[in-house]
Amino acid sequence: MIETRVATDREMQAWRSDWRARLSSWYTQPDVPADWASAQAERRIAGFEAAPESVLQTLTDGDDLIGLLALSAVEQDGQSSAIVADIWVAPEHRRRGYGRLALGTAEEWARSRRARSIWLVTDPAQPSETALFAAYPLRALQMIKELSGPDVLADGLKGRPMTHAEYADWRAAAVRGYAADIAASGSMPSEEAAVAAAEQTDQLLPDGLSTANHTFLCLCADGEAVATNWIGHHYGPGVSWVYGVEVHDGHRGKGYGRAAMIIGEHAALDAGDTHLALNVFGQNHVAISLYNAMGYRAYDAGRSLAL
Repeated sequence: MIETRVATDREMQAWRSDWRARLSSWYTQPDVPADWASAQAERRIAGFEAAPESVLQTLTDGDDLIGLLALSAVEQDGQSSAIVADIWVAPEHRRRGYGRLALGTAEEWARSRRARSIWLVTDPAQPSETALFAAYPLRALQMIKELSGPDVLADGLKGRPMTHAEYADWRAAAVRGYAADIAASGSMPSEEAAVAAAEQTDQLLPDGLSTANHTFLCLCADGEAVATNWIGHHYGPGVSWVYGVEVHDGHRGKGYGRAAMIIGEHAALDAGDTHLALNVFGQNHVAISLYNAMGYRAYDAGRSLAL
């Protein structure tokens, strides 16, 4: 049986320093920009500190300090959600079930705040984390790739900028598709997903097709537009971001998704970035398989549990 108490200021300072070091180790890889890795770590820390309510709890078993549990509560669309920012168990106490006890404590804390759901981010490269949070459905993966040399397009395929005439229909379809993906992932109900998708798109594209640092591409097969790709540049240090890649109805299963990603990779390099990153919803196994095959590496796994 573990007990909890709020950490002292000294314990908070020591944990924050250690958490920053662990996050830096998590995101620092040979194939990513160093500044980008630092930015990911600082983003996680800033998110915890900016939450309306956040707490660091110590976990004890008798006189033994077992570990630390960092939790926060946020409001989203009028509903409260809890976030497990960090579960840390001291090395000498690992493999004894304390991680699961800590997770149970986090869920109790979330319910005491009447949270609708509890969220967390895990490192896909750590099997122990995948095992600990196995009951939490995978909602999304974030992936990244170093663009050392994008492939060339097959004969008959060509990328071109989206026209103003195409943009309005594309935007409406993109919002509908994004909302459907959010709802299908289990992140929020359909009505809320539709509102969130439209609001996020408006925020990202205040000037529509002319919004700075955004590229809208059409993939054409023998002159016919068969897929689109929306890329945001300088999303992070040296990193462009795939906001939406879509193959048109009637053209799926022909390799056009891969080709649409290739023209996006070229656009990222043309904009001066060296890497391309993306978010893919957890239920989209076809896309995840494609990105893995193209050399994208998952760096964050977003998971949540409805309460």
